[in-house]
Amino acid sequence: MASLVFISAVGVDGWESVVYSADGKVSDSPLPMALSHITGSGGILYHLLISIGIFGFVASFNGLLLAAGRATYEFGKAEYIPKVLGQINPRFKTPHVALIVNMLIGIATLFTGATGDIITIATFGALSLYIISSFSLIAIRKKEPDLERPFRVPLFPLFPIVAATIASVALIAMAVFNIMLFIYFVAIMLAGYVYFRLVVKPK
Repeated sequence: MASLVFISAVGVDGWESVVYSADGKVSDSPLPMALSHITGSGGILYHLLISIGIFGFVASFNGLLLAAGRATYEFGKAEYIPKVLGQINPRFKTPHVALIVNMLIGIATLFTGATGDIITIATFGALSLYIISSFSLIAIRKKEPDLERPFRVPLFPLFPIVAATIASVALIAMAVFNIMLFIYFVAIMLAGYVYFRLVVKPK
């Protein structure tokens, strides 16, 4: 599906038309730009695509907030961060403190005006997680061969190796084109590691 969208969008009028807007700036809306060459910017399909895209963003942000809330809750529960973040609401059985804190962080992020850069840094984290998860899967299969596994990755270890390879190539490519953001990402990771070694580990 990703390959089909890529080929179709670029095939409409060349890659420049879905990368650069009319004023010469790099656009973050390639699909609407591609569709505008077919239907025009006033067509119903054009507005339908944008509307669906907005709903997609809302769903993605809600999913990220929920996942972040659970991750923050687990850190608080393990006392890696303040314990209050590991509280569960007695009525709704949700990590309400973690959800509220993440919501406030998300709102503050929007007001920075640098959401594109923050998403890029988050993507560095996601790619790193894919790589680490793939190698961790291979390692745990060797160390715990008899562990109960409700789901087993097909074609093991080919799939994890392919996933780690693709993620590594993507990570390197992103680092090359976003070198300063990659340096910020590495600095954040190093700060987290130092925090863990000096504050969390002694506990």
